[in-house]
Amino acid sequence: MTIERFDAIERLQTIRQQLDELSRRFASQEALGEWVPAVDVLDEGTQYRILVDVPGVKNEDLELLEEGQTITLAGVRHSRVGSYARQERSTGTFRRTLTLPEAIVPNSAQASLKGGVLELVVQKARKTSRKSKK
Repeated sequence: MTIERFDAIERLQTIRQQLDELSRRFASQEALGEWVPAVDVLDEGTQYRILVDVPGVKNEDLELLEEGQTITLAGVRHSRVGSYARQERSTGTFRRTLTLPEAIVPNSAQASLKGGVLELVVQKARKTSRKSKK
């Protein structure tokens, strides 16, 4: 493979990453200027499992707020000290607000951070059924 072709492929990969980031920003309706981590939400019947890509973010730099059907995750990824020859990973603050399909039990979130992935498990609120009177 020629050097020119390798450079072109590398530029295309960079553009794809930038388009993916823009797509996440518009889909999440978060503020431009912040980085937006990718999120997966799995519906596991009685609970939701939320996976958030936050490599380089420490536990103490994360914040979680639960309210009704809404989960808000916020945090910061700090820049490393040094002179960069190339920097592609976004740094600074982020905020993701997720509206889940169903309400959750308040303060039910269990969180773990492993390998740069924040995993949240939140319990769904039980639906109250109304019986109609005749």
